[in-house]
Amino acid sequence: MREIEKKSSAVRHFAKLPAAVLVASAIGSVAVHAEEVKPAPKTEKVLAPIKVEADRQTDPNGTGSTYKAEFTTVGRTPAAVRDIPQATTSVTQMLMRDRDANTLKEALYNAPGITFNASEGGNSGDGIVMRGFAATNDIFLDNFRDAAQYNRDTFFIDRVEILRGPASMLYGKGSTGGVINQVSKTPFQSDLYSVSGTIGSHNFLRFEGDFNKGLSETSGLRVNMMKQKADSFREGAEQNRWGVAPSVKFGIGTPTEITVGFLHYEEDNIPDYGVPYFRGEPLPIADKFFGLTAIDRERNKVNAGTLDIQHRFAPGVTLHNATRLGKYETDMRASAPRLNTTVTGGELTDASKITRGRPLRLREQDIASNLTDLTFKLDTGALRHELVTGLELTREKLDLTSRAHGVNAQGGNLTCTLPEGTVGNPGANTPVACAPLVTTAIGKVSAQTTGLFIQDLIALNPQFKVLLGARYDRFKTEVDTRPQVGPNAGKVIDARQRKESVWSTRAGLIWQPDSTQSYYAAYGTSFNPSAEAYALDRLGMNTPPEKNKNYEIGAKWDLLNKQLSLRTAIFNTIKTNERQTDVTNTTPSEDYLLSGQRSTKGIELEAAGQINEHWSVFAGYAYMNPRIDKSDVAANVGKRPPNAPSHTANVWTSYRFNDSWKVGFGANSMGKRFADRYSNGSLLANNMSLPAFTRWDGMVEYTHRDLSAQLNVYNLSNKRYYEGFYPGFVTPGTDRSARLTVSYKFW
Repeated sequence: MREIEKKSSAVRHFAKLPAAVLVASAIGSVAVHAEEVKPAPKTEKVLAPIKVEADRQTDPNGTGSTYKAEFTTVGRTPAAVRDIPQATTSVTQMLMRDRDANTLKEALYNAPGITFNASEGGNSGDGIVMRGFAATNDIFLDNFRDAAQYNRDTFFIDRVEILRGPASMLYGKGSTGGVINQVSKTPFQSDLYSVSGTIGSHNFLRFEGDFNKGLSETSGLRVNMMKQKADSFREGAEQNRWGVAPSVKFGIGTPTEITVGFLHYEEDNIPDYGVPYFRGEPLPIADKFFGLTAIDRERNKVNAGTLDIQHRFAPGVTLHNATRLGKYETDMRASAPRLNTTVTGGELTDASKITRGRPLRLREQDIASNLTDLTFKLDTGALRHELVTGLELTREKLDLTSRAHGVNAQGGNLTCTLPEGTVGNPGANTPVACAPLVTTAIGKVSAQTTGLFIQDLIALNPQFKVLLGARYDRFKTEVDTRPQVGPNAGKVIDARQRKESVWSTRAGLIWQPDSTQSYYAAYGTSFNPSAEAYALDRLGMNTPPEKNKNYEIGAKWDLLNKQLSLRTAIFNTIKTNERQTDVTNTTPSEDYLLSGQRSTKGIELEAAGQINEHWSVFAGYAYMNPRIDKSDVAANVGKRPPNAPSHTANVWTSYRFNDSWKVGFGANSMGKRFADRYSNGSLLANNMSLPAFTRWDGMVEYTHRDLSAQLNVYNLSNKRYYEGFYPGFVTPGTDRSARLTVSYKFW
């Protein structure tokens, strides 16, 4: 066995970045920010266009020609970034394309202050942490909560928007660290078709198609599609998926616009539960797979339909109503590895045993949601108002099915013996003989949400604005458990419910001395109900929500003729009453104690846009100081929560030499993270950790007329690093790998 590689400190990693960025700047590339080139009418002869970046993406609704976003919809309605008194990040389509970011997770590598958890206990999908707080349930798609568990693909996504800090006034429950909003591509009136094929390391194969047909001067039809088949550098894991997203839009540019869209998406993966820990650090073996290919499966299916109607009654008065019906299914069967060094005297050798757990979960979720927003502008004396009032109505039903391999009538006796492996020979391809799967219990969850909000952006004069907002939410959650085996089979043996009524607020003061500067001070709140993640135990049913608040000051600048944007924010996000299990009394309480407190203080810096007509950049840095401020476990006070590194940074720069050649170069860096289990005030030992790392990526692209070839290389230095983690295991990041994408567009 190789010895565990010793990692340098986070400070060393970040000390290397400035010099590296200068090198990247010297050889990097950029996209030219030019006017979008619209296709000529079909009756005209189409000449070869000049190959500026805008020509590669003529979608007038898209962000395909810049790293810089002027507007965002992350506040429920479109707004200028400079008018939002809160930190925001927009990962544009051009940035995702240059970095070949095919998943939401890959897109979020471009946002500092975000880390990732691994799945555990039969769960799957994107596990996200923002500003040190869990954000897995704070993912949205076109401002609808996207609460299902699956690995999100970007084949139909125009951009990813991030609003940092508590935002319950806009989005309801959750959002302690912020929210993530995926914005779908939408139809437009012109004809534009594009196809691309990608081959890469580890048998990576991917096809994408984006077909937009102008139906009339005011309507369009768009179909996005994708199919992918890929192995992993950890031989045994697989990532296979396909999807199609058709949409049609009527009344474009008229007072009434109607969009109908549908998403069908499927995954059929062999999940990767990574490597176990040894003495508080991951096993120094990144390429070996510890699952069981014969029986491990992750199957996800998404079907979601959306009807979006917008009507402008008059200039400044708009009614927007959107309805989404979704069905989400997950079938998860995974082998979770654990290390046993007993046979090797407590030392790590090739003969150390690998044992396996067997989480099995079937999840079916139905969501019906309606969002209504009324926006109107008016003057009251010298004050100018931009008022938004909105209503959210959501109903969710969830079935959580627990299963086992062959149980008797009493509900016991697992009859699937999982083979053991060793560190030197995990035996991932060992045949496994298991009894058929049997449903042992079904948990049913029903949740209803009603939220009503109002927000007013008041211009006091040309330089000062005030933002005020409030929201009232009512929740009702019902949970029951129904055994399917044993004497109580089919009976409801454990029924629980919880009702909540919560107010959330938001306030900000904005100073804009001119059109290129915006400074703000802001305050916002959020809350986390006991049934936020569709789990309501006996203690939680009697426990009110956790409350969060955020204090933030920041600045946003537009430089170089508004081609480059800079932003900074200083924040203090506080969970004022964190849930704690009563560990002090001999007779435990019948609910959780809301006696804990944790906070994250920090600063963020970001830059996005063009330095000149050839050179583009997207970069960010976040320093965070998260701490447990109060705890019923005295030893926890002052400790750092898990998955909250002090330093995170990202940089991507690109340079276009001429009409044909473009190159890009960048890095992602993350400081040391603790990986202990921490839940409801449990003891936080801070004795398990992941080392700091910096990963370097590169890109080169060649374009000839409407045909382009792009080569992306990841982890240029072949650095061993770790992405997501759970207290029992950690998932390694990719080795040095490459993808070659050939794209062609036509109309």
